[in-house]
This record gives sequence, C-alpha cells and structure tokens, in this order.
Amino acid sequence: MSEADDRILACLNSFSSRAMQVLLAARYKAGKRGASMIEVGDLLFGVVLEDRSMMGDLLSDALGGQELTPVLPLPFHNPFFTSETAGELLNKIKNLLPQSEPVSHTIEVPLSLDLERAFDGAKDVQNRFHHKQIEPLHLLTAVLTQESGQPFKLLQEVGVTKELVLQRLRETES
Repeated sequence: MSEADDRILACLNSFSSRAMQVLLAARYKAGKRGASMIEVGDLLFGVVLEDRSMMGDLLSDALGGQELTPVLPLPFHNPFFTSETAGELLNKIKNLLPQSEPVSHTIEVPLSLDLERAFDGAKDVQNRFHHKQIEPLHLLTAVLTQESGQPFKLLQEVGVTKELVLQRLRETES
C-alpha cells in the first residue's frame, strides 16, 4: 500500500457508522454516474442522504427496488437539513455532477484529491471538538472549507454555512 492509502485507511478507521454510511452513499453515487473518482459532490450527496435517514432508499435502489427490512437499528440523530433543503440539494447535486455509463459496484473507485483533503479537514474538526469519531457533520464542515468548489457554492445557495454547522457541533458537545 502507498503512503496515501495508509493515510486514507487510518482516516476511515476513525469514521463512525454514520460517516461510513455517508461514504457508502458517496461511492454508490459515483458509480451510478460513471465517475472515475469519488468527488466532494458525491460526499455531499451522502451526507444529505444519511442526515435525512434515506439510506434505505439508496440500498433499495441498489437492489433493484426490493423492499428492505432493517437488520440493525440506525443511530438516532436530529437531522441538520430540513426536508426542503435536502431535496433542493439532492436535485442540485444531480445536475452538478457529470453523468456517464455506470460503474459496477465491484470496481474500486478512488478518492479525488479534493475528497482526500476533505477527509483531512474532517479529521481536524473531529480533533478540534475532541470527538471520538468522525461524524457526518465533520464531513460537512470539511466540504464547507473548500470555498472554491461547487459543493460549497451549492451549500451557500441554500443557506448552509460553516458557522451553522460548527454551531450544531458545539451543541453536541454539551
């Protein structure tokens, strides 16, 4: 394994189960759109889906529309996004990311450099708040630090700022 692979693996080992679901959704989205890399926009898609407890919809879609019976209960959380904001973001992300021929879920899709930087940023936020694991809001904060990227601009358009996310993280400290 390369040094970059070691860094990514160390970061993934610190992901909570919810953050891993975000990554699963990001990988699924990247594959579905035929991407050669998982991008920050795919990560944002995953954050929104997980936040609104829509992972079952994603898995059902992956299994060709089969109804799923949850095997494990998902951890409870208060959603960050309103349903309206989430719907608007998901539509904007769909229009933002380029579409191509889907990639099989068995093929490895690497992380983009911007996404690797986002993971590093999420780790920094985790450490700043002294949280045990990286959570979806740490990932969202990292997206909001990449001010030149389209995902940042989409979040700004719907009124989501780094300050709002950091405020929610402060509230979880108490």
